[in-house]
Amino acid sequence: MLQRFILAFLCLFIVVKNSEAQTRSVSITVKRQDTQKPLADALIRMVPLNTTSKPSPSPSFTDKNGLYAFEYTEPVVLQVVHLGFVTITDTLLVPEDKVYSIMLASQSIEDVVITGQYSITSVQKSVYEVKVVNSETLRNKGANNLREALMSELNIDIGQDQVFGSSLSINGISGEGIKILIDGVPVVGRLDGKLDLSQINLQNIERIEIVEGPLSVVYGTDAMGGVINIITKTFQKEKVNLNLKGYYESVGQYNVELNTGFSFKKNQIYLTGGRNFFDGFTTLDSLPRFQEWKPKEQYFADAKYMYTGNRLKFTIGGSFFRELMLDRSAPKKTLAFGESDTAWTYTGDDIHYLTYRPRASMSFSYRFKDDYQFDILASYSGFMRYVNRYAKDLVSQNESLVNDASAHDTSFYHQALVRATYTMPAWKRRIHFQFGIEANNEFTKQTRIQGERKQLGDYGAFGSVRVTITKGLDIQPAIRIIYNTRFRAPLVPSLNVKYNVKEKVVLRASYGMGYRAPSLKELYMTFFDINHSLIGNENLTAEKGHIVNASINYTQAVKEVHKVNFSVSGFYNHINDKIDWKIIPSPGPAVDTYQYYNVKKYITYGGEVSLGYQWKEFRVNASGMLTAYHLSNGLNTVKMLSPDFTVTASYSIPKALIGVNVTYKYNGQKPLFSINNSIQAGRRLAYNMLDVSFTRNFWKDRIQLTVGGKNLVGITNVVAEGVSAVGHSFSGNMVNIAWGRTFFTSLVLHFSR
Repeated sequence: MLQRFILAFLCLFIVVKNSEAQTRSVSITVKRQDTQKPLADALIRMVPLNTTSKPSPSPSFTDKNGLYAFEYTEPVVLQVVHLGFVTITDTLLVPEDKVYSIMLASQSIEDVVITGQYSITSVQKSVYEVKVVNSETLRNKGANNLREALMSELNIDIGQDQVFGSSLSINGISGEGIKILIDGVPVVGRLDGKLDLSQINLQNIERIEIVEGPLSVVYGTDAMGGVINIITKTFQKEKVNLNLKGYYESVGQYNVELNTGFSFKKNQIYLTGGRNFFDGFTTLDSLPRFQEWKPKEQYFADAKYMYTGNRLKFTIGGSFFRELMLDRSAPKKTLAFGESDTAWTYTGDDIHYLTYRPRASMSFSYRFKDDYQFDILASYSGFMRYVNRYAKDLVSQNESLVNDASAHDTSFYHQALVRATYTMPAWKRRIHFQFGIEANNEFTKQTRIQGERKQLGDYGAFGSVRVTITKGLDIQPAIRIIYNTRFRAPLVPSLNVKYNVKEKVVLRASYGMGYRAPSLKELYMTFFDINHSLIGNENLTAEKGHIVNASINYTQAVKEVHKVNFSVSGFYNHINDKIDWKIIPSPGPAVDTYQYYNVKKYITYGGEVSLGYQWKEFRVNASGMLTAYHLSNGLNTVKMLSPDFTVTASYSIPKALIGVNVTYKYNGQKPLFSINNSIQAGRRLAYNMLDVSFTRNFWKDRIQLTVGGKNLVGITNVVAEGVSAVGHSFSGNMVNIAWGRTFFTSLVLHFSR
């Protein structure tokens, strides 16, 4: 009897203890395996072993300390997921605290992209071919603006106009065909089709994403040739982060920047401000007052607030940019006003270019159960430019506005954008749908446009579906419906295919129809002075294109020490009714008139081969590219081939903790076209660029020092043959490329707690 009583008591005790254990609070801690530091925002998924019980709890994320706590009620299968890391799966049969060390996957944590994606994803899983320029690369280059960041990229060619600024082309498509975004917000204010890249500063930048090929379905007009999206900082683990940066370059560049971030609970605030100053530079044998590269002074400020919850993310931000550029003439000896005939003085004819770029945006993202997601973006982008000519007495330093209305100009551009998307998975996540609408309205007011005020609206609805046919094989068709207030737009389709073979080989192929409506300036501009005669064309038609891209990427790791990357890609761009300048010769001594004109056919095609190797702290990549250009107006056709080549290498010296970085680029000849009754082709000759930099951190990374040399070959101007240019693109037979050999140093003081 006593034995039965004791046995019953023990059974009751075990049942009670187990019942208590089933409701115990359990903590999961996630750390990085390489540094053993806490890993924030790791996704925790749990599924009960008994699938007939209550539904699985909703996924959640670790906090900034890498911690996630929950009430344990029954055995579960637990999964730890984080982009760029190997997924961990474990079974919790009993309640106990767990610590997981999660290992980096083959790609680094920075190789994630959002441009054109349904949600943030790795480069390897993206259906688009995306190139990423991360913050470490920007530091090694000593890049201060978008122009300097992209100078050494193989598929990008940088042009320079000393008044309109620097511009770029991707795979032969340039000007209005490339869309530039900052956190998804379009940058506006093109002059002669050029968007001045030197006015896009890189403060507080996390990475730059470059997507080649058409994204007109996703981003509408101006995205025919590709998209460049600048991603600003979105996360910091410290409560307070303060960085003071100073930059000096021997050509006469002096920059200072202060940025700070605050993180408290689920809130983050980022503030940035700074000043860039450039003395100007010239290679001409003249008095130093006139300079080919104009002196300029820039001020900028940015502010951003971000709330990140388990399901909700909200961001609001704004920025302000001001630039004053001075175009000073050479001194002229003249008679002093009101004095005798023997009273001489020196005067200058100066032009002041004052530019403002305000920007504001608000984004909202909410993730529903089962990863249904709704996103909305509302933004404003502005561009204001004041051009004033002054007559200056160089002896007395007095100056006055020139009394001639044609010598002055005022331009305003305003763009408002609202964009909303809804993403939903289906059929066990083997199908994902995305639907979206976009309203884009542009308004301009300027003195050199017909009627001075013009407005253009572009509205669209788009949809796509990503289907996983089998493991590794994804197909994504998409279509966009466009309503343009000025032009009748067609349906714009696209198709992307990606196939992963055992995580080593990635094959991609894409087709997209491109569409671009003429800009307000191309339609209505009127600009006449003693040096220019430029007019728009209201009879322009929209550009339409067919773009095809394909690539193969192969990655192989050998004994976890050596890593080899090999890729081959090709592209074909066929654009009908491309908009360009047409020359209308003047019968007399007056300057020729240039008018916008639809070229019948513009084709570029080519291919790229790239080979990369990594061994411990050493990395090297060599890439070559060949591009063919065809231009036809129906009467004659001109053709040209252009080769490019680049090599990048880096090595970190372990004992000295010094990073060494070398970048070389061969820029092949590029075509320069001129159109009157027929097409004439000239060329810009080839040139070489070489950059070297060294990096070193001190005092537990609180001091970050970078020193180096840019353009060590010493390139300044390159010969242009066989064609003249519109406006200021180049003078005589020389094209401005760079300001010669320079040396720079960048120092960042980093404080955090």
